[in-house]
Amino acid sequence: LPPNIPRIVDALMRVHGYQLLKDGCFNADPHGGNFLLLPDGRIGLIDYGATKQLTKEERLSSCLLFCALARGDEDMLFDLCEISGYESKYGRRDVLMKLIRFGYDSYGNDVLEGKNVQQFIDECKEQDPWEKVPDNFVMSQFMSIRLRSLALGMNHPVKCSQWWGPIAEQVLIDEGLPYESWDREQLLKYKPEMNYQEYKFA
Repeated sequence: LPPNIPRIVDALMRVHGYQLLKDGCFNADPHGGNFLLLPDGRIGLIDYGATKQLTKEERLSSCLLFCALARGDEDMLFDLCEISGYESKYGRRDVLMKLIRFGYDSYGNDVLEGKNVQQFIDECKEQDPWEKVPDNFVMSQFMSIRLRSLALGMNHPVKCSQWWGPIAEQVLIDEGLPYESWDREQLLKYKPEMNYQEYKFA
C-alpha cells in the first residue's frame, strides 16, 4: 500500500507543535531525510543536531503567536512584534502581517498573492525594509518552513496555525494564562530577553 500522506503530515505537525509549544525543545530541521517510515506504520524521528531549547517566556510568546495566527488576531501579532522590538523603515503594519504569515504559517496564495518566494520577499523589502529584527524565534521559523516544504513536496500543503493554534490554546490554559487574559501589561511581564539582528538596505 502507498504511504498515507495525510496521516503522516498530521502526525508530523502535531508532534512538532507539541515539541515547540508544550516542551519548548524541538528539532528545527525536520526535512524529509530526518524521518523514517517504519514497517508497523510508526514514524521514526532522527538527527536532532539542530535542537533548540526555548525559555518559558519564549515558549509562551510562541503560543501567543500561533493562537493569534489561527484566530486572525492582527492586533496581538502587531503587539507581539512591537513589544519584542521589531523595527522597519516605515512601520507598515500590512507588510509586517504578510512577513509573519509567510515566516511562520503559510505559503498560500493568500500570502504570496501569485508571486514566487523571491518576488514576495523583494516586494516586502521594497515596501518597508526591516531594520531591527529579534532573532530568538529564527529556529522555530525554520522548523515551520521545513515542515511546510516537506508537506508541499508530498502534495499536501499545510498552514501551521491550523495544527499549532489549538495546541497553543490548550497550553496557555494549562499554564493558567488563557489567550483572553493577555493584555499589554501581561505581554510586558512575560517578554523574553531578546537578541537582535540589525539590517541596513540602500
